[in-house]
This record gives sequence, C-alpha cells and structure tokens, in this order.
Amino acid sequence: MLKKLLLLTIAVLGFANASAYAAQKQPLEAALFTAPWCGHCQRLKKEYLNEFKKLYNDTVKLVEYDVSQPGVNIIFNDTLAEYKVESAGVPCMVVGESVLMGYPAEIKTGADAAIRKALDNNERTYFGTKAYIAECKANAQKAAAEEDASCENDQIAPGVSRQETLNMFEQITFWAIIAAGLIDGINPCAFAVIVFFVSFLAVYKYDRKEVLLIGSSYCLAVFLAYIAIGLGLFNFLYAMSSFYYVMMIFKWLTIALCALFLLLSLYDFLIYQKTKDYNKILLQLPKSYKEYIHKVMRFFLRDKQKSTFRLILAALAVGFIVSLVEAVCTGQVYLPTIALILKEADAHFVRAMLYLLVYNLMFIVPLAVILALSVMGYESKGFNDFLKKHLGLTKLALCLLFLGLLILLLTNM
Repeated sequence: MLKKLLLLTIAVLGFANASAYAAQKQPLEAALFTAPWCGHCQRLKKEYLNEFKKLYNDTVKLVEYDVSQPGVNIIFNDTLAEYKVESAGVPCMVVGESVLMGYPAEIKTGADAAIRKALDNNERTYFGTKAYIAECKANAQKAAAEEDASCENDQIAPGVSRQETLNMFEQITFWAIIAAGLIDGINPCAFAVIVFFVSFLAVYKYDRKEVLLIGSSYCLAVFLAYIAIGLGLFNFLYAMSSFYYVMMIFKWLTIALCALFLLLSLYDFLIYQKTKDYNKILLQLPKSYKEYIHKVMRFFLRDKQKSTFRLILAALAVGFIVSLVEAVCTGQVYLPTIALILKEADAHFVRAMLYLLVYNLMFIVPLAVILALSVMGYESKGFNDFLKKHLGLTKLALCLLFLGLLILLLTNM
C-alpha cells in the first residue's frame, strides 16, 4: 500500500514538473505595428526583423500588424489604451509590459532587454481586441502591480518618462518649425525683395490704401505659393516614403545640404563682419534673378490700375511669380524643414500638415511687419539701413538654425 502511494506521488510530481516545463516553454507573444508609408518601418524590416526572428525563433512569437489595414487601427488603439500610452506612432513593438516606439531609437536598442525582462518575470503581452483588454483587467491586484512596474520601466531618466521625452521632442520640433519660418522670412533673400517691393510702390506714387491692398495680396500670394511648393514636395516624398533607398538618399542628401548651408552661412557671417560688404556674401539671390524679379514687378504694377480687382490680380501674380523665383534661395531652409516635418507623417499626418501651415505663416510675418510699417509712413531707406545693420545678426541666426535642423535631422535618422 505504501509502495503504491509513493509511486502515485512520484507520478503526480512528474506530471506537475512536466506541465511547468511545458508552460515555461510556451513562446512569449509580442506585437509589432507598422505601416507601408513609414520609412522607419521599412528600414526595420530590412535591417532588423529577420535577425530578430532568427534570434528568438523558439522564444518569441511575433505577431505583425499593418495599421493601414481595416480594423487594425482599433487593435493598435486598444493596445495603447491598455498600456496607458496616450499616443504613439509606428513602428511600435509591444513585449510583455514594455512598449517600444521607434526604430532604431527604442526597438533595436531595447527589444533584447524587454524580452529578457518579460521571460524572467513571466510577463504577458496584451494586444488585439477588447477581449484581450477585458482578460488582462480580470486580476485587479496583478494589474496594479503591472502598472507600477510599467511606470518604473518606462522611466529612461530619473523623474523623466519616455512619453514625457517624446512630448518634449515634439515641442522642440514645433518651436524649430516656428523659428525656421521666422528666420527664413528675414533672411536677405526674402527681406530684400519685400523692401524693394515697398520702395517700388512708393516710387510709383501708390497711396496708403493701395499699398495696403497690394501688399496684403502680395503676402497672401507668397503664402499660397510656398504652401503649394511645400505640399508638392511633401506629397512626393510621402509617396516615396515606402521606398527605403529613395528615402535614405533623400535624408542623407538633406543632411549634407544642411551641413553645407551651415558652413556657407558661417562664412557669410564672418566675411560680412569683417568687410561689411553685402556683395561678398554667398547665400543670396543671383543678380540675374533679382533683375528678373524687378522686371516682373514693373510689368504688373508700373501702370496703376483703376480697377481694384485688376490691382489685386496684379499683386497676386507678382507674389506668386516672385515666390517661385525666390524659392531658389529660401529653399535652403525650406527643404530641411520639410524633411523634419515628414517624420510626423508616419503617424500624425494632420500634425505634419499643421506644421507646414505654421512654417509658412511664420515666413510671411516679417513681410506683414514691413508692409504695416510702410503703411504707417516708414520709408524703404530705413528698411535698407536696418537690413545692412543687422545682416550679420541675420546670418548668425541662420547658422544657429541650420545647426539646430542638422541636429534634429541626425537624431531622427
């Protein structure tokens, strides 16, 4: 009898150990959310995903989701809600209690640690439908413990969480867009053109009402022209973002141009501080382009129009044509700024469009200020003196702007 009881006990213990072993061998589930238009997602799949699958073939069961497919965005949002993440872009990997956002920022550098932590602590990954959400909330005590652990693991510096860091980066980007637009609006290319425009109106004896009407139409045309240029370039790059090599070439070309413009702006600053000779600076409109702009203004506005409607049309035509010619110079700032805005399109297309609008609104603010001052009676000579007096400061601001854009572009690669 005793012998049978001993054999039964051994059998039960063996079954329990086998069950525990089987449970331990159960692969850890993980979720990867990507999108076809996301350049970073394409880079992840090309550089990292196959290596990841080989490395964790028997350990991790990776479920891939394409957020562009119907219904997947609901799964993505439910998953973020479960992990108490207010907003996130793609690529995004969920492993155990960890949410990794961005490649290579967090996924490449943090996936190994997240997997080891999940396996060591027997964590479960929660993703998918509402059924998963309901299931993971079944144990209130465990959920509270997981939340505390998640908050601790989410900190990347003492007192600073990952979400706070992302929010800070977004704010930096927003202020970078504002600064880029304002500085681009007061750079010698744009500033010199608006000063000539105001002096042109004074020479041809336009009164204050006409100057206000023509100037406002001109500023509106500049805004619309730059929006059109920006949207054309942005939409083209957005369509190309699924082509990995195209986007990599564009990004590195933009970084190279930004570095070049930084060096040229620094040269202009130093040479102007030394010589005070405007003609020796490099980043300015070519003389032939300036002459063409002057011809356009004379062609449309030399003969004063009696009809208000025709006057507005003439000012709009001047603004639009001048903007296209002037873009050769102002595009020095516009191109890297659009490259920076493009990163938002991976998950926040509306915000990317808002950034584009904000940039161009900031671009015409200096034009509007010059127009307002001219209506109030300030003469173009005063504007020219102001431009020459502060040209060195403007070049220094451009240096700092290109440096900031270069840093942001490099950190977002």
